[in-house]
Amino acid sequence: MFEYKLDFYQNMLTVAILIISYIIILGVGARNRKDLLTTTLLFIWHTFFSVIYFVFSLFNVSDAKGYYRASLIDDNFSFYPGSPFVKYFTSFFSKGLDANYLNTTLVFNIISTTGLVLLYLSTKNYLKSLPRYWLFILFIPSMSFWSASLSKDSISFFSVCLFLYAVTTGKKANILIPFSFFVMFMVRPHIAAVILISYIIYFIINSKINFILKFLALPVIAFGMLLSVSFVQQYIGLDDASIESLDSYVQTRQSYGQGTGSYVDISSMSYPMKMFTYSFRPLPFEAHSAVALISSLENTILLLLFLYIIFKLKFNLKPFIENRNLWLFTYVFLVWSILAMTTTNLGIATRQKWMFMPVIIYLLIYAFHEYKLKSVKTKK
Repeated sequence: MFEYKLDFYQNMLTVAILIISYIIILGVGARNRKDLLTTTLLFIWHTFFSVIYFVFSLFNVSDAKGYYRASLIDDNFSFYPGSPFVKYFTSFFSKGLDANYLNTTLVFNIISTTGLVLLYLSTKNYLKSLPRYWLFILFIPSMSFWSASLSKDSISFFSVCLFLYAVTTGKKANILIPFSFFVMFMVRPHIAAVILISYIIYFIINSKINFILKFLALPVIAFGMLLSVSFVQQYIGLDDASIESLDSYVQTRQSYGQGTGSYVDISSMSYPMKMFTYSFRPLPFEAHSAVALISSLENTILLLLFLYIIFKLKFNLKPFIENRNLWLFTYVFLVWSILAMTTTNLGIATRQKWMFMPVIIYLLIYAFHEYKLKSVKTKK
């Protein structure tokens, strides 16, 4: 079992972190009495799964334990994207505060719980017009379980929810969107690059800015994208930016994980099937463990919800791409496609899909809200 310190100091530190966590969460999400109740429930729910993941990681293979150990052992930390940054950030608490594994996990829980509350704030105006049970979509176990760990996942989850909040509300967007980009870049540079690319597409297609200003701004944006793509190319180990090199990289990625219980051969699948497999599998009849069974039940619910709303809209995608939703939709489409084309392990997919699934949840809620409004107007 993974050993960790447990004494009076650590117990008091646990209490202090939980109190500070709750204060931060209330400061972010409690705008009125109803928000106070929902925010508190989200805090309790997410923290519960943070502890569950902590216990789970003690008896299973987990990157979280590796990050924590490395933060204690390594002395030469570098402020560099990816795993080095996670170790660097973890060391502030594992070494700086002498926090044990549980308490360091609870620090990461602050980050991801904030993300969950931001998701609520992004959707709450639309949830008001829907039946109360729609709020339960924010309490999907996997979303909290996989984002509550000491890992890149908690930080990337916070980043995408902050990005969503800034785009949908417009509040301090000039500060929050670049910050969300920076946070994502420090853990998953390739996803950060997609945020930038999706913005360029949105900027060209939907921006109301004068054409001349668009023309003048494009070189600056293109230069930023070039730097990002160049770094990402080195980060993921792509030899060059050619089609042949990219195809070789994808084929190599599709061969990873063969022989493991969660491996699925996607090399012969069609593009739509890869997209479906990544987000909605395993299904209940494919579950091979308790965790997989829970994930499969959630996948079934998400799939039914997705199909229900699409059919209600009669395949009208306008709500998904109107106004700034186009930016979000483009981001989802690109990230979903990239991950679906390169991920062969359903376990990894279950964990990493929460880099775009919160945006899908928002778009589904928004689209159904618009459908309900039109239905009411039609009846009148």
